[in-house]
Amino acid sequence: MTELKSKYDVIVAGAGIAGISAAVKAAQLGASVLLIEHYGFVGGMSTAGMVSPFMKHKVNDEILVRGIFEELENEMIYRKGMIDNGFYASSFRASAFELLKNANSTILLNAQINEVIRIGNSIKSIKVIANEEEIKIDADVFIDTTGDAQLVYLGNFPWVKGDEKTGKLQALTLFFRMANIDVKAVAEYAKQHKEDFFDWMEYDFDFNRIISIAGFFSFVKRAIAEKRLPEEIQYIFFTTLPDSGEGSFNTSNILGIDGSTSEDLTKAELIGRNQVYQIVKLLQEEIPGFEKAILLETAVQVGVRETRRAIGDYIVTGDDIKYAHKFDDAIARGCYGIDIHGQKDEQSRMEHLPEGDFYEIPLRALIVKDAENLLVAGRCISSTREGHSALRIQPTSAATGEACGALAALAVKDKKQIRDVSFKEVQKIITHNLTQKNL
Repeated sequence: MTELKSKYDVIVAGAGIAGISAAVKAAQLGASVLLIEHYGFVGGMSTAGMVSPFMKHKVNDEILVRGIFEELENEMIYRKGMIDNGFYASSFRASAFELLKNANSTILLNAQINEVIRIGNSIKSIKVIANEEEIKIDADVFIDTTGDAQLVYLGNFPWVKGDEKTGKLQALTLFFRMANIDVKAVAEYAKQHKEDFFDWMEYDFDFNRIISIAGFFSFVKRAIAEKRLPEEIQYIFFTTLPDSGEGSFNTSNILGIDGSTSEDLTKAELIGRNQVYQIVKLLQEEIPGFEKAILLETAVQVGVRETRRAIGDYIVTGDDIKYAHKFDDAIARGCYGIDIHGQKDEQSRMEHLPEGDFYEIPLRALIVKDAENLLVAGRCISSTREGHSALRIQPTSAATGEACGALAALAVKDKKQIRDVSFKEVQKIITHNLTQKNL
């Protein structure tokens, strides 16, 4: 949080959970760090997209992602902004700022990366539009956590986008929150009409904890038939916060959109906000427990699941996920399965790993092919579409971001190229995210 300099050890582009984790870890290890974000706040999909709760990251009672991610969780709990795995976007923002401040990371908000200056296979500097002027900033190592692989794209490094055969991208979702829900009445209705809900639903509701309710198929089907909902809406899904009467809705379904273009994102915002209006109206007028419910807020931006992915030294595949592959150079673990929200004329997929199993993510997937000083983490990690659909969740993104921060700081400290840093040295720093065999 100091005055902007012309040169840093490490520049992190994109202040979502991956970028926050990368910046905090690199700064904790003594590197000078600049974190750049185009919004006026940090958090990315966790705040601007209001994406909550955190998805599964525990097997056999062992938490797979700790470190910076757990520091963030603990700060939100301290601020009474997180219960179980659910959190408020406002709490995430404040907690992330606290971690970045304590780590002595420099943050540049309201800044747009305009150009990547490349010499050979290295990035020398970037040009940023901020304060109504263009600023050139140098660094030794760059970390792309923009979600859209902006540094990779602008630097003309290799990337791919969408399904390998069709080019299709996952559906987008605009999150929203409602208040004054009679959660017990909704839960009782679900208990009495189990055929109207997903078969993974559990009905031993504990109202002192977060609960998830998903389905209302008959209401949705009737509303579509009567032209009160678009055909894209498949179900209504929300999670609650205990005793708050509030629900966070992951329900809108925006198809045929490329989330990496301004024109398509504009279309998505218009479609998403119209869908939210229609869904809220249906809930208030027809579904038990929502008679007095009100729309509290919609997310700042529509939630984007998939755009560009870097091509790295290793590409994480669907088989790596499905068959729980392990790697000598592992830097993170995950247990969330393949989860593809299908586009038009495309079947959605949700494939769980066997209970108790997990996969590992190799360090090589964070190193951009043909680049000497560029790393990626979070949503633009090197992977196939199947692999990406599992790795994109927030806990795993935090773990890959933290590993990038550790690798970058080691490279700077030892004056080495990123590929010359031993993966074992990185593993020593992030033991909390690994199994004993890696150490």
